[in-house]
Amino acid sequence: MNGPDRRCAVLGDPISHSLSPLLHRSAYAALGLDGWRYDRVRVDADGLADFIHGLDPSWAGLSLTMPLKSAVGALGDFSDFWSETLRVANTIVFEQGGPGKRPSLYNTDVEGIVAALLEAADRCHADEDPDDLAALLEAACQGQQDQLPDQPYGGARALVIGNGNTAESAFCALKVLGVKRVDLLARNPKHCDHMLDLASRLDLSEPAVTAMDQSETAKKALTEADIVVSTLPAGAADPLSDLLSTVETPDTKTSETETAKADTPGAKPADAIGTDEDGRLGSVLLDVVYDPRPTPLMKAFCRQAGARAISGERMLLYQAVRQVALMTDRPLAAVPAAAMDRALREA
Repeated sequence: MNGPDRRCAVLGDPISHSLSPLLHRSAYAALGLDGWRYDRVRVDADGLADFIHGLDPSWAGLSLTMPLKSAVGALGDFSDFWSETLRVANTIVFEQGGPGKRPSLYNTDVEGIVAALLEAADRCHADEDPDDLAALLEAACQGQQDQLPDQPYGGARALVIGNGNTAESAFCALKVLGVKRVDLLARNPKHCDHMLDLASRLDLSEPAVTAMDQSETAKKALTEADIVVSTLPAGAADPLSDLLSTVETPDTKTSETETAKADTPGAKPADAIGTDEDGRLGSVLLDVVYDPRPTPLMKAFCRQAGARAISGERMLLYQAVRQVALMTDRPLAAVPAAAMDRALREA
C-alpha cells in the first residue's frame, strides 16, 4: 500500500451515471495508490454544506457536477483563474488533515472543453508526451491563449446551447481557442443576461440569443456555426435533433459512419474528423452528455457534410486530469492520462 488511506468522491444529483469513479480509480491504480477510494455520492445543493462539514480527515477531495458547481462558493476559496472568473467550481481540495479548514476550489471544466475540442481537431491526445499534455492543460486553465501549440479554431463562429454553469465554462474555453463570437441557443432567453455579461468580460462579440422553440432560427444557428457545444442535460437537446433531421446532405451516409467510428471503443476521435476538399476542418459538435452515447443530437448533427461530433466523455477525461493532480498532490505531467483514457474506452 502506498501511503495512508484517502477518500475522494463525485457529488451531484443525479449521479448514478457518472464515469468519474472509473477515471479516478484507474489513475490511482496506475499511480500505485492502493489505499485510495473514489465513490459516487448523491448530494443536492441543499445538502452540500452538511455533507462537507461531516467529512473526516481521510478525505482528500471532491468532484462536483450539477447542481453543485455554483452552490459551493460559500464553502471554500476560489483558487485558480477560471473559478475566480466565473465563481463556479467543479473541484474541492482539502488541505492535509482533511476538511477541518476551508477547502480550495478549482474549475477544470474549461481546460476539459479546450482539450476535447483540440482532440477533435487532432491537436491533442491523452497518450501524447505527458509534458506536452500538461503544458496544454496548464495554458488552458490559466486562460493563456498564446501558449497553446495551435489554434485550429481561430476566428471560428461558435454556438453554445444552454445557459448554466457548463455553458459559462464553454464560453471561456472558446475564448481560449481563439473564437471571436459565441452565440447562444437557450430554452429561456430571458435568463441569459449573465451570459451576455460574461461575453463582454471575455471581450467576445455580443452573442445573438435564440430560443430553442424558434425552429427555423434555431436550425439556422445550428447549421451555420463552426463549433457547437451543447451543455444541456440528457434528453433536453432532443428537440434540436428533430430540427437537424430535416437537413439534406449528399454525405449523410459518410457522416453517420464517421460518428460511429468516433464512438467505437479504441478509436481515436481524430478518426471522425471531416474535412472539405481543401483540407479545412468541418463543423464540430461537443455534446457534454455521455449517456447515451452517441446522443440523438450527435447523430443528427453528423448528417451535415464534413461534420463530426464528440461526446462529453472526452471533456470528462481531460477535466479529470488536473483533478487527480490536485487531489493526490502530484505534478500535472505525472497523472496517467493514457491509462485513464484506456479505462474510459474499454468501459
